Amino acid sequence: MKKQSFLYGSFILVASVAVTKIIGALFKIPLANLLGGEGMGYFSCAYGIFMPVYAVSVTGLPAAAAKLTAENAAFGRWSNVKRIRRVSLALFTLMGLAAALLLLLLAAPLCNGIIENSDAFPAVVAIAPSILFGCIISAYRGYFEGLQNMYPTALSQVFEAAVKLCVGLYLSASVLDLAAERPEQLAEIINSLVIFGSQTAESVRSSIGIYASAAAICGITVSTAAGAAFLALRYLLLRDGINTVQLTVDRSMDDRTSIVKDLLKIALPVAVGSLVTNLTSLIDLGTIIRCLNNAVTSSPEFFRRLYPAEPQETANFMYGSFTGLAVTVFNLVPSLTNMFGKGALPGLTAAWAEKNEPEIRRRTENVLYATGLVAIPAGFGIALLSRELLSLLFSARDYEAAVSAMPLSLLAPGIVFLCISSSIFAMLQAIGKAFAPVRIMLIGVAVKLAGNLILVSIPQLNISGAAISTSLAYLLICIMSVSELKKQLGIGIDSGSIFIPQTYSGLLCGMAAVFASKTSILFLPNRISCVISVIFGGIIYIFGLLLTGSLNKNCIKNLLR
Repeated sequence: MKKQSFLYGSFILVASVAVTKIIGALFKIPLANLLGGEGMGYFSCAYGIFMPVYAVSVTGLPAAAAKLTAENAAFGRWSNVKRIRRVSLALFTLMGLAAALLLLLLAAPLCNGIIENSDAFPAVVAIAPSILFGCIISAYRGYFEGLQNMYPTALSQVFEAAVKLCVGLYLSASVLDLAAERPEQLAEIINSLVIFGSQTAESVRSSIGIYASAAAICGITVSTAAGAAFLALRYLLLRDGINTVQLTVDRSMDDRTSIVKDLLKIALPVAVGSLVTNLTSLIDLGTIIRCLNNAVTSSPEFFRRLYPAEPQETANFMYGSFTGLAVTVFNLVPSLTNMFGKGALPGLTAAWAEKNEPEIRRRTENVLYATGLVAIPAGFGIALLSRELLSLLFSARDYEAAVSAMPLSLLAPGIVFLCISSSIFAMLQAIGKAFAPVRIMLIGVAVKLAGNLILVSIPQLNISGAAISTSLAYLLICIMSVSELKKQLGIGIDSGSIFIPQTYSGLLCGMAAVFASKTSILFLPNRISCVISVIFGGIIYIFGLLLTGSLNKNCIKNLLR
């Protein structure tokens, strides 16, 4: 069975995430045009409730399956590897079913109580089944990743995104068309679902944003079902590369109860850590609108100059702009760099099991180097060109871009800190220290909560206060995670020699991009100017890496091993 190197495996995942993010943008931007602010509000609220539940149910599961699979594969226990796949698939399916039913039962009290938006209920109900399918996906992805085969994960991610794009936009547009042309037929369809109560043509027409957003989220549920089917068929048709000879070498197998305990032992702390990580978005959902309402009440004229609308609409608009634009851009870079930690997990797990210190050091430094290589220049570029980037990506949303520009600049340092700490968390999980990220994240979440409550209520800071608290929280998390990694590994990791040259080169990159932007905007359209600035900054960044010796032939060879 041929294994993939760290860089090759990570590249496969990064490439798939890049394609997935592009498809996601092609989904989100037209969807915003279809639904408008009201519909996107319901959509975002459903996601705000859904993601913590999804994190607990799904995020820790692939890591558990991958780690257990990798450990047994490292020692040639191929029969046990096969049993791990069967047990994890059964266990994760049951967990997913339980979590989906729980979210369905709690949908109404969550919508009415936590977010105080009962109209988001249909969207929450529509997204609940995706937890079940996500758990099935996790079993397959974790198994293949443990065998150091990243293709199934990469292909399924792209396939899911494509299905979401097509089905989500189609269903949402169809509901809008029905509401406009045949509202009686749409009311009959909704009434046949029972759970949403009795609707008339008039009530459907007046609340179309509610059902159009739920239809768009149905596209997400369909996409996860399609992803699960894709991975199941892929396994049935192509198997896993383990041959009959390998299975006869070691026929020993652990009992199923023991495997379940091992999976839960790994998955639960990772899931709790993921829950804590997603609590930042839940904190934003629960505090930003309330704090902004307080600020608007205390200084209505100040906010009227920022956004000329009714005071009761201002907080929702600013929250939507922050989460829809600034946070969307913020999440792009970590979603790519997270794949470096994920790609290193099987190899680092094997090196840790074999007590191979040189290999542990090499793989750890590779992950930190690759993460910083992407995250640091991105952080500088986003901080210095936030308005230009938002105008490029959301050209039809001038008000939203104006509100989000400063918060995005303030979020940019947090991007770097989040990328580094996320990769470190993956490495800590790989060596069996999954509770360490939980402890670190809890401290960071406390800083985030306190920062939101204090800073967002200040009228002059308003939504920028949430960005500041996010960056401060991730700065603390990053410092603590680097210290924890060095402590747990017990070997010297020279993070300074990795990050200092990258930071210097990233600063050159940001300055060059600003220079190119200020110069080219004089004779080129905004979009072309922004693209040229990014390209020019990237060229200068590579020049800086070469100048400092941070990028050389030996470094590339080391990553390719």
